[in-house]
Amino acid sequence: MSAFAEVSFAAGAHLFEAGQAADKLYIIKQGSVELLDSRSGQIFATLSAGQPFGEQAVLSGGVRSATARAKEDTVCMELTATGLQQVLEKESELSRIVFRALLLQLY
Repeated sequence: MSAFAEVSFAAGAHLFEAGQAADKLYIIKQGSVELLDSRSGQIFATLSAGQPFGEQAVLSGGVRSATARAKEDTVCMELTATGLQQVLEKESELSRIVFRALLLQLY
């Protein structure tokens, strides 16, 4: 059984809001998602199929620093923080990939 759940969002729907507890991460399966700046509300990134988002806040146990909005009808694979922890404990190779990706984002 997969730790991921498939979830659908209508165009304009918010996946999460800035300031909310980070309890899920997402990978876009179909469609696109806009990330909005928490202060200005302006779009600072548009993500498309295959791209993950929300993982940094989930891994740090923090809060959302941006709002995520479906740009169009969008399908994502969703993983809870607990599910992520379980996957990382079981899959050492996946752990290395995730942490390497996060380190690369720091540079």
